[in-house]
Amino acid sequence: MSDKIKKTITHQTSLHTESHRSFEKDPALKDLHNLLQEKSKDLRTSETESETSLFERPIPDESELGVFAKEVPNLPELKLEFQDSLRTIANTFNKAFANLSDCKEIDFQIHRMLIENFFQTARALAVSVEARDPYTGGHSDRVFKISKELGKMCKISTAEQLYLEGGALLHDVGKIAIRDGVLLKPGPLTDSEYKEMQLHTIIGAQIVKKLNCLYGCVNVVLFHHERIDGYGYPYGIKGSEIPLIARITSVADAYDAMTTNRVYRKALGHEQAIEEILRNSGSQFDPDVVMIFAKWWDETFIKNPEKGKELY
Repeated sequence: MSDKIKKTITHQTSLHTESHRSFEKDPALKDLHNLLQEKSKDLRTSETESETSLFERPIPDESELGVFAKEVPNLPELKLEFQDSLRTIANTFNKAFANLSDCKEIDFQIHRMLIENFFQTARALAVSVEARDPYTGGHSDRVFKISKELGKMCKISTAEQLYLEGGALLHDVGKIAIRDGVLLKPGPLTDSEYKEMQLHTIIGAQIVKKLNCLYGCVNVVLFHHERIDGYGYPYGIKGSEIPLIARITSVADAYDAMTTNRVYRKALGHEQAIEEILRNSGSQFDPDVVMIFAKWWDETFIKNPEKGKELY
């Protein structure tokens, strides 16, 4: 942010105390103003968090945040949660700048804040689910990381990439409503228990729909257990009826589930897991996505094993 913008923000803030639209007379606007100041300070000071933090957020790096922020004008659902407040903030600051490029920079920073909020909200919901089951700790983060790489390799659009990454974090959020006796059962589930477990996709979609900013993630949450042959759940749709971002998450989710310990079984080795993914190509999984996944697996575990160790 230029010195000119910083000085203008400081000057404009001092004027608000004398204005009939002052932040002091409008508590909601004052809170939002303080939030924007705090965010702007964070952008300037570039403080880094500890890499060993238990609650490390899988938020994209600076360049990726910028790419997503530029897409915000085309994603009105991201603005629905805060549209009135954002409009007020944008109008307030835009009036302070005569230079069009300065206005655009402020708008960009606001859009960047929306993207950060998107990922932080998704991450918070994912953590709330994993806190119930120590065996799935880190599962959402790994599915996020794998899905993120697959999405880029599939060359999906920026909007699809955003909702793929958010959906990967949120894919199991519906399990928060599943009884402990089912979710944490050490042995095989009965038919009725299995049907209850299947409800997590529908429950998760209902939760995500409540937050407008996450609405684009619904397809991943709802459809990531559908199968390409039509024998999945909750609706038994097949082939291209399943959204691509759900087909990508399905592979990433299955692979991570197989290669980590669960309360009801021990983890498979990575070689066994990739064999299972390949064996179920065309039945459970989209063959095109499996081909991309196999390429990612080879680059991660064979050509660059340190990358695989970092992930697992």
